[in-house]
Amino acid sequence: MTQATRPPVVLSPAQLGADASGSPGTLLELPPLRCADAARMRGEPLHASAVRYSRFLLLEVPGPWGDSALDGKHLDAGVARQLAAAAKAADTHVLLIRRPGRHPSTRTGATNRSAAWAFADTSPGLERVLWGSWRAPAELLDLDLTAAIPGPANAAGPQRLALVCTNGKRDQCCALRGRPVAAEIASATDWDTWECSHLGGHRFAATMMLLPTGDMFGWLDEESAAEVTRRFDAGEIVLSRYRGRCGQPEPAQAALHAAAVRLGDARRGVLRAARVRHLREGPLEEEAGRWEVEVVHRAGPGREDGYRVVVAGISAAPSFLSCADGTPRTETHYEVVAFTRR
Repeated sequence: MTQATRPPVVLSPAQLGADASGSPGTLLELPPLRCADAARMRGEPLHASAVRYSRFLLLEVPGPWGDSALDGKHLDAGVARQLAAAAKAADTHVLLIRRPGRHPSTRTGATNRSAAWAFADTSPGLERVLWGSWRAPAELLDLDLTAAIPGPANAAGPQRLALVCTNGKRDQCCALRGRPVAAEIASATDWDTWECSHLGGHRFAATMMLLPTGDMFGWLDEESAAEVTRRFDAGEIVLSRYRGRCGQPEPAQAALHAAAVRLGDARRGVLRAARVRHLREGPLEEEAGRWEVEVVHRAGPGREDGYRVVVAGISAAPSFLSCADGTPRTETHYEVVAFTRR
């Protein structure tokens, strides 16, 4: 892909009311273009966009959230800083969670009500959610996030969680698109459903992560979200809404998605990335690099087929990746350039 063939840069909502000279022009009459709409218009790929984390600390915080989970608005600022440092050291992503619906503006810890915390590990072979409770924010500092079991917890709680990002303070698309999806999943399925803070990828709103596997989906509405969970329960992935499985390198996510599409097999668990190897830097200016991924396909009982998939990282044209962006940013997309059977 050359610079001349890249998608055009999409204007931010703030820029839609000005012409090229900076003065109000005809674009003033256009409605604001939100990041999720813009991403679809420029044909941004959804696959290979799952977050890199495989471990998550979920904290029940019912009130309105700030820009980030640990911004000190709902936890004591000192506790928030220490917890953020501990999570970073343990390579654990902190998410705030709350039940779908309206929530009063309250500061966590101001009452004696017990709140839930959960520790989810999506690593293959582990895949579990441990549950505990807390009252005062300082209690969270007793959690050892580097341990297999971070504190007094058990696996007696729900093990099938649907987390839908509704963090409107971070991005308007997440709130506008995510809240109806969370309400639908809660009412129409038996998944333990929570709204959550930023899952990554505002422009793919509504976004959802299913635990304990860490499978992520995007560009959902009420109907497609219900289909995704129904098909997931039946052992199948809806590839058109699939971002990938969290904790996997993005080239591996891209290779697995390509294999599922080319082989026509969207069953859960039949494809795995046995190895990911960085080949070299990209031969073209816009390439961020190339990777070789060894994909194993369990085609049937006692039968496994191997495939060599070469993936290139393509630097896309700068664009506004969030409704709140003031300047365009460059994102890397992953495209399959070779697919051969071993």
